[in-house]
Amino acid sequence: MGIISAGGEGRMITVDQYSYIRTAHRVYDKKIREIVRDTGHSRNTVRKALSEEHCGYSTRKNQPYQVLGPYLDIICPFKIIQGGGELS
Repeated sequence: MGIISAGGEGRMITVDQYSYIRTAHRVYDKKIREIVRDTGHSRNTVRKALSEEHCGYSTRKNQPYQVLGPYLDIICPFKIIQGGGELS
């Protein structure tokens, strides 16, 4: 779940914007009103960014090997990579 920006436009704030809001408030002691002025987001959006913990990035279930694809059989004949295992 992401934070929807002001105006109900359905745009989510980016990770950079989320990071800026949290850093400005916690490190530089900026007030919510100052952050609203700087970013152009609504006060509710800024409050949500400060109150919620960022969900972060999810890990990939399947790593695509776009360049190595044709050579996987040569590199790893036991198909460890294609089976979801890791190279050691």
